[in-house]
Amino acid sequence: MSTPVPDALVSLNRRLWLYRGLVVVLSLSLLGVLGAVRRAMATAADPDVEVFDVPARFEALARHNPSAADVSETYFYGDSATVHLHAMGKGQTCPLHIHRGTHEATVIAAGQALVRQVWGHDDALIELRSPRRPGELIGSPPFTGHEWRNPSAEQFLGNLVFATPHFDGNLYVDADDARMKQGREPFAFDPDAALAALRASGEASREEPLPVLDGHMSSLLLERGEHALTATLEQPVVLYVARGMGTLTAPEARPVKAGQLWVLRRAAQVRAEANGGLVLYVFRPPSGASR
Repeated sequence: MSTPVPDALVSLNRRLWLYRGLVVVLSLSLLGVLGAVRRAMATAADPDVEVFDVPARFEALARHNPSAADVSETYFYGDSATVHLHAMGKGQTCPLHIHRGTHEATVIAAGQALVRQVWGHDDALIELRSPRRPGELIGSPPFTGHEWRNPSAEQFLGNLVFATPHFDGNLYVDADDARMKQGREPFAFDPDAALAALRASGEASREEPLPVLDGHMSSLLLERGEHALTATLEQPVVLYVARGMGTLTAPEARPVKAGQLWVLRRAAQVRAEANGGLVLYVFRPPSGASR
């Protein structure tokens, strides 16, 4: 003969099952909400196409910080790459420094720069000092010393800095620091000279790898016709327009002009304006760099 179950125990058991059901429903609802928020945030953070007017952003930074020595603004950040604008104050100097693991390529975005670079050759240190103007690119490998000076007492200097792995600050050094002997000879690119050479060759376009950023940057010269660019959410492409005007289609057509920085996460077509010519720096960050 079975023992009857007390009514209180039956009621408790029913409540336990009800609570368990409520926990399951609430958990599934919470997961759904978190998933929706994550998708919404990912969509907002990673648009297919972003474009920044770097000269306009530089002017805004200088206008809002007229007495500052250093101001920066980041346009692309990832685990293995960054792109940021560094605005140096009037008459300011960024002293001689190195990066121990970072490859850096700097494009003069506004103003004039006096650049000092130090690297090793035959167990000696070699030094180069050179003036640089807007659109020029200067590459600095790891351990190659570099110093930036803004000679103007009237205006800021704007440097657009590409780095991989991501920019991790400056290690300031003395002029005789032996660590700079590990550095390789730096590289500089003149967009006007490159475009003149393309025109002299009669070629419609040319894309060439540059010895900077550990092989992840190239120069794209376009005199006529279109050039296809492959990019995805997982493998973005960052473009800087050094010279010229044109059109970029991705999928709608948008105007291209000197000083723009484009972040592409979808395929695109770029075309130069008739009889104009375009010079672009094309940065393809290492995998997993998009943010």
